[in-house]
Amino acid sequence: MKFNTIDNNETIARLRVELYKKLRGPIDAMWEQLYIASAQHYTIEKDSKTIGYCCIDEVKSLKQIFLIDDYIYLTMQTINALINEDLICKASVSANEPISFNACLFYAKSMHTNTFCFEYSNRAIKNGTDIPIVPVSEKDMASVKAFFKNQIGFDDTFGYTENLVQRKELYLVKEGDSIVATSECRWSDSQVEFADLGVIVSKDHQGKGIATQILKQQIKRVLKANRKPICSTTLDNVASKNAIEKAGFHCSNIIFDLNFIE
Repeated sequence: MKFNTIDNNETIARLRVELYKKLRGPIDAMWEQLYIASAQHYTIEKDSKTIGYCCIDEVKSLKQIFLIDDYIYLTMQTINALINEDLICKASVSANEPISFNACLFYAKSMHTNTFCFEYSNRAIKNGTDIPIVPVSEKDMASVKAFFKNQIGFDDTFGYTENLVQRKELYLVKEGDSIVATSECRWSDSQVEFADLGVIVSKDHQGKGIATQILKQQIKRVLKANRKPICSTTLDNVASKNAIEKAGFHCSNIIFDLNFIE
């Protein structure tokens, strides 16, 4: 078995389509577009044939792996080979693809919860007073980037905000000249039945139910477009988890950090 570095090209795209057909739950957009997309991609080769691919980041953490049906029985051997060749020492994976998750779990020395992934529970949304949410324009981008950095320590130097604005997927709530909250509504290209929601509320306005109210408004936007809302939050963000659940979401899968070395 061989692992060859490769760009995120048509071969990977074709294999990823096959992976997504098998998933028990949707891929979180943040993981897909940031962590997985920025990882080094490898083809998995056996007998001069490409039998799958994997994605590994700069700290040797496996982010995604897939083997085609005829070779899926080699999943555990593949994980073992990646460990033995010192290509990976840990993984961040979800049980939404149980075969690869179980293979990683078998070799794990420890496991910790990283991210809760939610799907909307199709509860009826009661009409109420909507918060004025408006799309972010190009003139807002500098202030939005500063908001991201000040509120969550996210320093966007690689065009993440610009991409969302160009795709009309980023919104904000203002009070005078100050940003109260931002919200993402990302229309997935790879999972066309889903839209990924996110909310960041300024520290000065937290605890007032604003996040839940914004999520409910975005849910209505997504349902009107005949898509299914999904969202996520990390283990340590208890307030975010509470707001998401109050908006009518349930946890459908969890991304775990698995360590292969003690």
